[in-house]
Amino acid sequence: MTEYAPPVVGSNDASTTSRALAKSGQIGRLLYENGKLSADDVDRVARLQEERGLRFGEAAVALRLVTPDDVRMALAEQFSYPVAPLSNTDLDRSLTAALRPQSPRAEALRGLRSELMLRYFDRPEKRILPLVSIDGADEGGKLVANLAIVFSQLGARTLLVDCNLRQPSLHGLFGLPNRHGLSDILASRANFRPQLCSPLESLWLLNAGTPAPNPQELLANKRYRTLTAKLAEQFDVVLVNTPSLGTSLDAQLVANRAGAALIVAKEHVTSMRRLDVASRRLQEVGVELLGVTLSQ
Repeated sequence: MTEYAPPVVGSNDASTTSRALAKSGQIGRLLYENGKLSADDVDRVARLQEERGLRFGEAAVALRLVTPDDVRMALAEQFSYPVAPLSNTDLDRSLTAALRPQSPRAEALRGLRSELMLRYFDRPEKRILPLVSIDGADEGGKLVANLAIVFSQLGARTLLVDCNLRQPSLHGLFGLPNRHGLSDILASRANFRPQLCSPLESLWLLNAGTPAPNPQELLANKRYRTLTAKLAEQFDVVLVNTPSLGTSLDAQLVANRAGAALIVAKEHVTSMRRLDVASRRLQEVGVELLGVTLSQ
């Protein structure tokens, strides 16, 4: 039987790699440690970097040793900023905040996050915020999922709750199963076990769970109030997805329990009249309206 021994790296090779890594900075070291570059690759990139005055990542891409996505992921790791590679097939392409964090849409989401932090989440008693759609629950679900991602990128323990028990969708956006979830907890058929939305280390999902014939009764039950009180203790931010306001009273119930809501209007679809009617309906049941945001 033939035996294979690993190659022995001499002291000169080791010192050469150490010098190259020292020149490459944190990005080069991360690409090396993550297996994207070999020791010889690091040395080649460092030489080109010095010759052309490039950043290490730029030089590595110029040599076609790594992809721009590899460099983007290394940068995210360097700054402890959780994002997902574009090659991640588990995540829906609409999750811009995770897949394309430098896009204009992701920047707009960060602006909305800042507004909510200043106007709502700065109050210790405020942890839970439903987003109530007027037209198009699917678009509202995508927006609340992206907003949850940008909150988690701050390092805040963020929980995304799918209260659309009629047509749940959030689990599909993250490539997660719709196993026992909210409906099962409210029916006393399961315990609270949120799913981690990997690779976003600070984001969890409480999926809708088993389709139930009585979603309105489940959400009106005192078990829902008890559950949300516990969630407010365990998480920094809890964002709640609801069915469209016009399809049932579910969204009003959820907003009333939280005491506040952010309305989601669909661009070029939602009329001012429908927006006015929706606002009055929520205010009449004691909901503090934080404003209106547009989904595309």
